[in-house]
Amino acid sequence: MTPLSRVDEWEWMMPVTKISNKRPDPTVPPDRQKILGLAVNTLGRSILWNLAQRTAKHGVLPGTYPVIAWLMQLPDSTQVELSRMVGIEQPTMAITLRRMERDGLIERNPDPDHGRRSRVKLTPRGKMLSKVIRAAAYDVEKIAAQGLSQAEIDEFFRLAGIMTKNLSIERRERNSAKQPRQPRPGRDSAPNSQARQSRR
Repeated sequence: MTPLSRVDEWEWMMPVTKISNKRPDPTVPPDRQKILGLAVNTLGRSILWNLAQRTAKHGVLPGTYPVIAWLMQLPDSTQVELSRMVGIEQPTMAITLRRMERDGLIERNPDPDHGRRSRVKLTPRGKMLSKVIRAAAYDVEKIAAQGLSQAEIDEFFRLAGIMTKNLSIERRERNSAKQPRQPRPGRDSAPNSQARQSRR
């Protein structure tokens, strides 16, 4: 039995709608606990809440967790790279990085290979708080995984990785479809020049 099929064990985490006179509520799906997005969202919010209880006293906000987690594994990165890895839009990442820089968690240095780009890395304070987050994450993971075997936990990560990859491909394809087509030199401009010549 895989972790994602054990929804009955954490059904208590789902929103509960009161039903009067024992009549089914047509607005609530009978298998509401098996809605993937709702299940993952509820699990994620519960994890973030538990993490925040352990890190708030250190001044670490939940929005910084994924950025710090990635920078813990990399010597440095860029705003574009972090936006892609974390999975949020660049304007949102820019706001997050400004706040983290203000709070002394990261520092930016010019990219020697790109004049208009900067490299982002953790400050000594950021590295210290990364250890706090790591310890808190380990504690919360132990609580979340109670009653699961190591094989089930490994299977959860395997399935989550597959689904994340599938959705990331879908996202990239949709974003690519939104990009305006760039004019090709010598081709797309030719009809316009011919039209101008015909009007003369």
